[in-house]
Amino acid sequence: MRFYVGEDRENALLNTYNKLYSNQDKIPDVVANWMVKPIEVDDVAILMVGLYSTSPDLYSDYELRRMAQEISTVIQGIPDTSEVNVVGGRSRSIQVLLDLQALAARQTSVMNVVDALALSNQLIRHGELSLGQNTLVIESGDVIRDLQALNDIVVNVINGKMVMLKDVAEIRDGPSEPISYQWLEFASAANTSLQDKYPMVTISVAKQKGSNAVTVANDVLAKMAELQTQLLPAEVHYEYLRNHGQTANEKVNDLTSSLAFAVFTVVVFIGVFLGWRQAIVVALAVPVCYGLTLMLDLAFGYTINRVTLFALILSLGLLVDDPITGIDNITRFMGNKNTNKNANITAAMSEIRPALIMSTVTIILAFLPLAFITGMMGPYMAPMAFNVPVSVVISTFVAFTITPWLAARFLKPSAQAVNENTQGIYSRLLDPLIAKKGRAKLGLWVVLVLFIVSCTLPLMRSVPLKLLPFDNKNEIQVLIDMPEGTSLENTAAKVEDVIQLVKLLPEAKAIASYIGQPSPMDFNSMVRQYYLRQAPNFAELRITLLDKALRQHQSHSVVLRLRELLAPLQQDNLSLKVVEVPPGPPVLSTLVAEIYAQPFVSPQVHQSAALGLMARLKSEAHVVEVDSSINSEQLIWRFVTDKQKAALSGISTIDINNALAVAVTSKKAGTYQVENDASPVPIEVKVAYENRHSLTDILSLQVLGQSGIAQQGNSLGLEASPQSLVSLAELGQWQQIKVSQPILHKDLVPVIYVTAELSGRTPAEVIADLNADFNKGGTSQSVAPNDWQNRTYLQSGGGDSWKLPEGTSYSFSGEGEWKITLDVFRDMGIAFAFALLAIFFLLKLQTSSSALALIIMSAIPLTIIGIMPGFWLLNQFGERDIAGAPDPILFTATAMIGMIALAGIVVRNSLILVGFITLARTKGMNIKQALLAAGTVRMRPVLLTAGTTMLGNLVITLDPVFSGLALAIIFGIVASTLFSLFVVPMVYFLVFEDQPMTTLEGQNI
Repeated sequence: MRFYVGEDRENALLNTYNKLYSNQDKIPDVVANWMVKPIEVDDVAILMVGLYSTSPDLYSDYELRRMAQEISTVIQGIPDTSEVNVVGGRSRSIQVLLDLQALAARQTSVMNVVDALALSNQLIRHGELSLGQNTLVIESGDVIRDLQALNDIVVNVINGKMVMLKDVAEIRDGPSEPISYQWLEFASAANTSLQDKYPMVTISVAKQKGSNAVTVANDVLAKMAELQTQLLPAEVHYEYLRNHGQTANEKVNDLTSSLAFAVFTVVVFIGVFLGWRQAIVVALAVPVCYGLTLMLDLAFGYTINRVTLFALILSLGLLVDDPITGIDNITRFMGNKNTNKNANITAAMSEIRPALIMSTVTIILAFLPLAFITGMMGPYMAPMAFNVPVSVVISTFVAFTITPWLAARFLKPSAQAVNENTQGIYSRLLDPLIAKKGRAKLGLWVVLVLFIVSCTLPLMRSVPLKLLPFDNKNEIQVLIDMPEGTSLENTAAKVEDVIQLVKLLPEAKAIASYIGQPSPMDFNSMVRQYYLRQAPNFAELRITLLDKALRQHQSHSVVLRLRELLAPLQQDNLSLKVVEVPPGPPVLSTLVAEIYAQPFVSPQVHQSAALGLMARLKSEAHVVEVDSSINSEQLIWRFVTDKQKAALSGISTIDINNALAVAVTSKKAGTYQVENDASPVPIEVKVAYENRHSLTDILSLQVLGQSGIAQQGNSLGLEASPQSLVSLAELGQWQQIKVSQPILHKDLVPVIYVTAELSGRTPAEVIADLNADFNKGGTSQSVAPNDWQNRTYLQSGGGDSWKLPEGTSYSFSGEGEWKITLDVFRDMGIAFAFALLAIFFLLKLQTSSSALALIIMSAIPLTIIGIMPGFWLLNQFGERDIAGAPDPILFTATAMIGMIALAGIVVRNSLILVGFITLARTKGMNIKQALLAAGTVRMRPVLLTAGTTMLGNLVITLDPVFSGLALAIIFGIVASTLFSLFVVPMVYFLVFEDQPMTTLEGQNI
């Protein structure tokens, strides 16, 4: 069961239990011992420690597990640790290995042994008994405390002679039989002389909800270092396979240093263009804004994490904009020597007060809708929707209070006043454009063409669209699925072939193998249910890479190269999946198609539909690791009882089932009581390993009939017949049948899942091509099937027509990335539309003019002219093809956030320009003089605020996840700033040239 993001955990569990318990009468009798086990993010281990031995003869996986169990007990005592698990290694058990011939010779059955052990291993406390002045505790029986007592247990009495356990079985105290393998190997990047494979067990540590991952991880690291010297032998070492505390600490430290660097560059930038005194005034506003913002974060429960720090870095360029605009205008007014300094400062701030307040409100309106985005992106957006508006509001407060106060004390009167009639480069460029209406219209048509061309770039697939980018992690994962029925040893042999190829990666450091048992759960395992992959045909590799600072390629590029290396091993009966640690989204796979069948459609037709879609996906370029929920054929050897023969011997089906359970696997007959063992030691009754790999040997096992089932008559009536001892071979025979396919339903409809991964392509374009080719009669497409680079969204499909059997259908809008992508971009589109409408109505309310509000907002669409061509241009440079697969720069949801943020950012420049134009016209300037003067006076603060915003986002471009946000803001603000300096005056000129001066009285900016 899954619940929506944000659902209360306790309520979800309560409702689940309530539904199950209130409908117990509808639960079939065959369903017993059901349980509800919640799995959530806090169950994911933040730390994985691989404990390995360089001397397997001395310390095997058995000894390693016992050491790991002791270590896990110590780690459990560290504050804020949650679940600590030991994965892998053979545990200790008391194995009672039956001698089938000895059992037959002594007329003893398997269940005689099991029952004797269970009944003899009993210690019961009956209570207390008062005798005289003392109170005695009364117990009876005893538990098995040593192997000699176990050997001497009487399991049967035949003709007055005792049959002891040592007569019919061999007792072994030691490691249980292996049901999984784990080992650790080192690759060239590890820079170690250890080149063999070493037995390993894994200790996983999860933290408690709300605790600091860095603190918990550091405490565990310190304890492990202490145990290495005090407890572990010299031949036993440990390797960290996962350390989320370290990665979290590195990210926070990197972002903190990036924030400091951004502050430094912004201050230097201001100092170069405004002067060092002005730079100091603006710089002092930064700690005030950040300090108050962090205090509010603490008050509202926001933690310092990756998203919060990105929000603070993003807000840096915005929170200095108001102080920059204020200090620039104060500097200009200080050139007026006819009044005193305080009067000049007051006049300067009064002139720009409406524009600053309005720009702050527009930024709030642009970011506030991000708080209402639903689904998985909601928690990511919440810190940004809170921190940016809060910091901008504080910066406006600082601009009107602290900045003027500091300016009065630090700044000196300017040597010369700014001449509003100066003819600079900007005036010489703008003057011809507003000389005539025809030229202004022509300029706007050129801008419109550029806007349309920019908007078509995503439609032409020149700018790839995807929900989230790939992160750069120090670990990747390889899943190996052998055909059902493959033995553990054959799977291990195939794993070794894969490891030899993995070692060819120069970035590979350590390779941990998990065969027959999953590795400790991570976020991928939780969502995709990898933690349930427990079978001999399943295997998994955990590959740790060199630190990201020491390698040239990001982990996604390493994955592309690894897929190319493993391609020769991909076969129809073998599935290899290279899985990278994503930032999201939580889906079963990148591409997940759901194949549905209508009522009365046979399972065979349903499966053929899934196989048809799989074939079509395999033919599509750069679609890899195609798989489905259909299992390969596997045979079951079923022992079918001849019930009549069994009844004549007084043997029931359950007697046969119990006997076969002992013969094939084992049956637990109690617990061996031993001191100082970290976990209970079971007593297992089984047939020796070498004697249970022949069906003939298994059928020689004898079963004892139950007393009272078979009866015989005599002169007095009926009496119980003697208990028969019959071999299994006389009670039935083996039959071969095929394993049934798993039956999956979604919303009560039968479904088969088809999954696939993509190497360099995006889900949107692959799904568009598949949909375009579906049920297409011919192959008359103009695009060749494999020429995927020439396809567009206006002409999708490769001409490879395909169809499904009648009565079946498919859908990609379920468990894959496509559905979440649509939902997220839908929510962001609504948020963007809301922000635009809110900004428009706010500006209209302030200016009392729809035309003037639209002129101010004209800077917003101009951002597209920079964003889309900017992403297209990035894809023309760099290493865009790796291992034969494309590796493009993606326009992601984070880039969409940047585009939404620009709606509030770029309006500030238009407000500054239009405000001065309106003010100049009310002072008597004609429209052309006002337009030229506005550019002359306001160009410097416009360029400075744009520059600081770009510098504030520059460091974010280094992050693989949030780089799209920074790139969108940088490209968008460059285009919008440059174009708005010309477009806003041209539009203003066309709209208001013939408007009389009296109409400006109601317009307030």
